[in-house]
Amino acid sequence: MKDSNTEAETLFKLVEQKYGDKLTEEELEEVKKGVERIVEASMELRKVKLENGDEPFSIFKPYRGDEE
Repeated sequence: MKDSNTEAETLFKLVEQKYGDKLTEEELEEVKKGVERIVEASMELRKVKLENGDEPFSIFKPYRGDEE
């Protein structure tokens, strides 16, 4: 979890440097929570091992009216 905390802190500092003067303290706190959630989700995704030939679970087929 330490890696995710460091990554979240680093990413939040970048956001704070760029947009901190445009956001209130409450907004910055919400952004920080969002960054932490995104980093946690990305850490979980990184645990999934894929091979080069792995196909997507489902294939996207757009709806095109009444055709089947």
